[in-house]
Amino acid sequence: MTTPMISNNWSRFVLPLVRKEWIEKRIAIVSPAEQFYGIEASKAAAEYSQGVGSFGVIEEYNASSDGDNAIAYDSFSALYEKTFTHKEYARGVSIERKLWDDDQLGTIRRKASGLGAAFGTTRATHASSVFNNAFSGSYVGGDSVSLCNASHPTNVKNEATYSNAGSTALSEAAITATLLAGHALEDDRGNPMPSIYDVLYVPIALQAKAYEFAKELAPAQTTAQSQFVSSRGLSVVVDPYLTDAKNWFMLDSVQAKMHLLWFNRVMPEINTDPASDFNLMARFAGYMRYS
Repeated sequence: MTTPMISNNWSRFVLPLVRKEWIEKRIAIVSPAEQFYGIEASKAAAEYSQGVGSFGVIEEYNASSDGDNAIAYDSFSALYEKTFTHKEYARGVSIERKLWDDDQLGTIRRKASGLGAAFGTTRATHASSVFNNAFSGSYVGGDSVSLCNASHPTNVKNEATYSNAGSTALSEAAITATLLAGHALEDDRGNPMPSIYDVLYVPIALQAKAYEFAKELAPAQTTAQSQFVSSRGLSVVVDPYLTDAKNWFMLDSVQAKMHLLWFNRVMPEINTDPASDFNLMARFAGYMRYS
């Protein structure tokens, strides 16, 4: 039996169903990149990140007899600043009253689920965009160059640069060279600051090769190089949101969470659109804001 309703409140009956389907579909769609972000809540219109230099190697403590200058005080170099300005994302869905009256719950669920999928896909696309735009000069970090670049400045005081970019196809030799390059990185004072790459991050097209190289799946691979690569215990992460079938990346998961930042200003939500006139049409608006 149809539940009696009047035109200005029937949408309240639909909202719980819409919200449930929207949430379930939204949270089911996640970019593999999200696990490597340092994710924080934000209460401001924008957030700021300031890079800081190292303190170098600490000298032995040697107190003088009169207590003067017992501790050597140091200061770090201010590095590069980045501003995170939150953006708003919103979209709605309309549900006709006749769908509810005619018990067309499947159609209502599909509409709500589709909207939830759009929100999940949007966040997933943005999470993976840091890799899709890694070589683009239109997307730069605080040091004014792209994420993967041959000319990253070491600090603001001199012209020294370092590279974390490559153009070699995925192979055991390329993985080995990248692992060694990561180990050789230095901080802004020239001290060793190795990146211990533990993740091989690849698009769908390269997943078979990635697993073969990282896990030594082919029994015929007995070279010292293949043994070295397989011994590193690399985790293979396949990202279906990567847009280039040839680009692959190696990540230091600990460093990534420190420097790859995501700020949630408003978590995804869905509510009845207050602008709806409820004239046999309920409108539900989803909204989120982040950077």
